[in-house]
Amino acid sequence: MKPPLFSLLAVPLTLALSPLQAATPEKDLKKQVVLNYGNIVHANYSDCVTAATELRDSIQAFLKKPSADSLAAARKVWIKARQPYLQSEAYRYYAGPIDDADGPEPLLNSWPLDEVYIDVAEGGDGGIIGNVKGYPQISPELIEELNLRDGEKNISCGWHAIEFLLWGQDKSVTGPGDRPFTDYTTAPNAKRRGEYLQACAELMIKHLTDVRDQWAPDQLGNYRNIFEEGYENSVERILTGMIFLSGNELAGERLQVAWDTQEQEDEHSCFSDTTHQDTIFDAIGLQNIYRGSYLQLNGQAVAGPGVRDLAKMAKADLVPLLDAKVDATVENAKKIPVPFDQAILGPIDGPGRKAIMATIAAAEDESALLRRLARALKIDIPEEAAGDVAG
Repeated sequence: MKPPLFSLLAVPLTLALSPLQAATPEKDLKKQVVLNYGNIVHANYSDCVTAATELRDSIQAFLKKPSADSLAAARKVWIKARQPYLQSEAYRYYAGPIDDADGPEPLLNSWPLDEVYIDVAEGGDGGIIGNVKGYPQISPELIEELNLRDGEKNISCGWHAIEFLLWGQDKSVTGPGDRPFTDYTTAPNAKRRGEYLQACAELMIKHLTDVRDQWAPDQLGNYRNIFEEGYENSVERILTGMIFLSGNELAGERLQVAWDTQEQEDEHSCFSDTTHQDTIFDAIGLQNIYRGSYLQLNGQAVAGPGVRDLAKMAKADLVPLLDAKVDATVENAKKIPVPFDQAILGPIDGPGRKAIMATIAAAEDESALLRRLARALKIDIPEEAAGDVAG
């Protein structure tokens, strides 16, 4: 990833502060929140790289010895690897390293995916994998080049491409897709299919590593260095990411659209039937920033001042309201029945649809309360998000 253009705007800190620049409790707290946020983000993306590497290794093990068991093992690793990434989605929507003009988010989590663009599926002719004449050599470079070409559903790589290659189309009303392991042994284009899956896994590690490194501490000129120096603007970015994930994305694109249409294609992780997990861990990602704490894959916590501390300082009466809604979004998400594509069906007062609507309401309330906090901090959050919002 190229260094952010605004890194050129960094200026040396002066040795002395004027009276107008003198430290105050409010400024000190904002700095501490920004510093802790950086620690959390770097730890989270480090976990993303670790998880993606474990996924790549499990895919390699499957391709080396394809079987029903090794395919099932790779699927389990994919599900587990999603958890740190989903929590990281709260760091989007302000044109940071993940989704600025050069950011890899469209290469990582774009959806919904048109299966026929990649492989054999109903209504298609074999996709990229089947087009041996047009694409004789499968490579990470080719797959990245073809992502989103000629259409926003023409997704060639990322989490959901790997998901499709592991599970296949979901044609079941009671479970996920059921791609046979023989698609990688005796089926037409089995070798190319394996090469494609392997290339997608390698691409994901590369892109997540690029983002992680932009958040590495003590690196002159990287995004985190500028983020910490401009702490006033960075508080705005933190709140922007939370507001747009909770309201526009989670409550809106991820849940409300599927609730309205009742279409399987509108669920986030449709091939694996893990959309319920997507909802839970997006909500936990918001909770992490609010509380100022992130639990790493190694079991150790990164903790410090969070957005909750800003609320206590700026508008204390918001704290119990935010506490309730931030936690309610997580708890309501956990109550959504599995699989999600069945929970969206049935009457409005059915248990699945009621649980989804309760999660939507809590997430919308969370977003609205965070906007109130922004106003209390004299921050004007735009109605439209910055950065790429395709995923």
